[in-house]
Amino acid sequence: MRREISAAELIQLLCDLEDFEVTNLESLVLEGAKKAGFITRDDSVTNLYRQAWIKKVTEHANDAYKLEDVATGEDLVATIDNVKALLKARETKVSEILELLAKQILDATPSYKS
Repeated sequence: MRREISAAELIQLLCDLEDFEVTNLESLVLEGAKKAGFITRDDSVTNLYRQAWIKKVTEHANDAYKLEDVATGEDLVATIDNVKALLKARETKVSEILELLAKQILDATPSYKS
């Protein structure tokens, strides 16, 4: 049996659901990269290249997540009942993609030659 939900909690869940539907994984990953200072708002060649690279990696990761969800049967439709779980899962995905980007940057560093 479902418990009663207060109006304030219902409004918050609706706002969370709308946020989930209007924001995508790519924008959240780019936001994290900006927060870290890896990319900026300017139009320099380096910055545009980095943004394009982040978008491509995020696209591949998102495709992999979708395939994994279908394979495991966890392909959930966003509803008020599961919005908190979906937001948490998306937050985890953003963190995982940012970690993947960081690892790829570290792996690409040239070796030290004396």
